[in-house]
Amino acid sequence: MGKLRRSPIVVSASLAAALSLAAAARVGAAEIRNLAQPGAFAIEASPAGASLARQGRIEQQTAAGWKPVFREFRLVEDCDAVAKLPACVTLAPGAVLKPVPWTGFTCEGQCPRPCKRNIYRPPGTFRLVLPMCGGGEVAGPPFDMGGRAKR
Repeated sequence: MGKLRRSPIVVSASLAAALSLAAAARVGAAEIRNLAQPGAFAIEASPAGASLARQGRIEQQTAAGWKPVFREFRLVEDCDAVAKLPACVTLAPGAVLKPVPWTGFTCEGQCPRPCKRNIYRPPGTFRLVLPMCGGGEVAGPPFDMGGRAKR
């Protein structure tokens, strides 16, 4: 009997398909939706659930790409819960989390805390990015925030 030889193209196509499915599974773990108030979000877990790092970031769109401007976006619905937040926040299948909104400030952007320079970042185009505990990250859709600070 002759040896079965696989074409390098078939092997490459199979590997590419497997990698794209793995990437889709990671990206599909949660969906970030912008709410009516700029800086407010709803994070919905996929039917399989989601495990997200407790802290994400807000990025601003620049001519050179997306640049982090607020690195302490925490997945809490109440600022009193920040101290008790686990390293990974697990969402049950289909669960929706509505964290405290980002105000546009660099220091007290979400929950009050001591700081020396509390700078208002907007106006501009921003997005929320959440790292996943198993690797990868989920980026939300862009949103615009105006030039007036609301406190």
